Amino acid sequence: MNEPTFSGRAKAINIAAWVLAIFVIVVGVVMLVTTGAKVFVLFIVLGVLTVVNVILYDRAVLKPKLAKLRAERDAEAATSAEPGADATDTKQERTT
Repeated sequence: MNEPTFSGRAKAINIAAWVLAIFVIVVGVVMLVTTGAKVFVLFIVLGVLTVVNVILYDRAVLKPKLAKLRAERDAEAATSAEPGADATDTKQERTT
């Protein structure tokens, strides 16, 4: 079935955000353990904030977009499945 999903670009951006967050957290932990400098706690906090940002963005922006695409697809499928509905009628409705 032709299920709407994230585009390749959206997936790449999401993966890059997760990789960045994990990298910053790991670097912060390693540097905190090796040097003992408290400034590296900031790295850990920023990494955790990045993770929270990715999760909130997924829930607040990407999932509603997918839900809207699914609803539009379902509505379009319902109108084209009606008896007597013609493909040319559907095309004219989209242009108006």
